[in-house]
This record gives sequence, structure tokens and C-alpha cells, in this order.
Amino acid sequence: MKRNITLSLIFLAFTLSMQAQDTLKLFSKNRAPREQHHRERIQDQPRYTNNEIRTIGGRGNSCGFYLGINSSYSEISGYDAITAGARLAWISNHGLAIGLAGNGFFSEPQPMLSNAHKEFNYTGGYGGLLIEPILFPKMPVHLSFPVILGAGGIAQGVYYDLSYPYEYTDGYVEDAEAFLIAEPGVELEINAARWIRFGMGCSYRFTTEIDHSNLPKNPLDGFTAGFSLKFGKF
Repeated sequence: MKRNITLSLIFLAFTLSMQAQDTLKLFSKNRAPREQHHRERIQDQPRYTNNEIRTIGGRGNSCGFYLGINSSYSEISGYDAITAGARLAWISNHGLAIGLAGNGFFSEPQPMLSNAHKEFNYTGGYGGLLIEPILFPKMPVHLSFPVILGAGGIAQGVYYDLSYPYEYTDGYVEDAEAFLIAEPGVELEINAARWIRFGMGCSYRFTTEIDHSNLPKNPLDGFTAGFSLKFGKF
């Protein structure tokens, strides 16, 4: 009797040990793919060493670019003027554009008080570094804050016998000067398509004073308002 009980206990212990091994194998097989996937995700994540230089683009972040054209209305020394220009910028992680911008401008011809047969206007241009933070860039409608820092020049042209549509028989540049400029602005942008953005906004131009000239001291200072079109990878 004791021998039968002993054999039964040995058989029961052997059976339980086999079932435990099968259970461990089952759980280890189910856990292995998850652990391997977790290790692969960790390996794919960007890693930096203490001595490595980090950039604003970072590792694994999105980079894009755009080419834009813009046009706006402004006043130059109190006279109506049109400004047109272009921008070329690199976009870091959808939220910051850095590049170059350039604008040209001209004002409506005005009669000279000293001579009824003469008219004058202001022409010129400016350009430089473009820095443009973009707020909520993935939203259909969002804001951007372009800032232009650079230099430019302005000239006063004089024309004889002006006839429509602005065909001059003679003309010359009476005075010209250079200046430094800072132009911060704000634009409301619409994602018209994945590669097209349409914007409307305004900006304010700050320029250095023009000395030793017949030109006004700050002819370009003031607000501008207009629109822009951007094409690229955003």
C-alpha cells in the first residue's frame, strides 16, 4: 500500500513538472516578439552622446523648404506704393523657417511743386535674413511670424513730360541712399494643398535714418499689408 502511494506521488510530481515547463515555454514564446519589438523601437530612437553637437533639426525630425512670392501695399514718405518680393527658406520640424528674403518697391509718381513738367517717385529694394516661426503648422489655418533683417537702398527718380501709361521722354535719379532694415510681421496662412500655402498679413518696417540727402529721413518706416503664396514641402 505504501509502495503504491509513493509511486502515485512520484507520477503526480512528474506530471506537474512537465506542465510547468510547457507553461513557461508558452509564455516565453509570446513574450519574445514583444521584447524584440521593444528593443527595435529603442534602437530606432535618436541617441546623443554627451560630446555630440545637437542641431535645431535634430535626428529623425522633419525638414522641408518653400519658395514664396509676396506683394503688399504700403506708403513711402506718405505716397502710395507697391512692394513685391520673394522668399526661399528651409523649414525645421514644420515649426521654424530660416532663409533669405528680398523685396522691391516703387511709389506712384507725383508732380513736383517746383516744376509742373516734372514728376518724381521713390524706387528701391531691400533684403536679407528671414526668420519665420510658425504656430500650429499642421492646422488648416495657422499663424506665422516672419522677420526680415537686412539692408537696402532707395532712390528718388525725376521724370520729364510724363504721359500715360508712364512712358517717359526723359528721366534721371536725383538722389539715392542706403539703409538698414528690420521688418517683423504676422501672417494668417491657409493650407490650400499639401504643397501650397496662401497667406494674408501685415508687417512694420523699421529703417535707419538717411542723413546728408534730399530724401526724407525714414521714408520706408510704416505698416504694409498684403498676401503671399508659398510652394514647397512643409
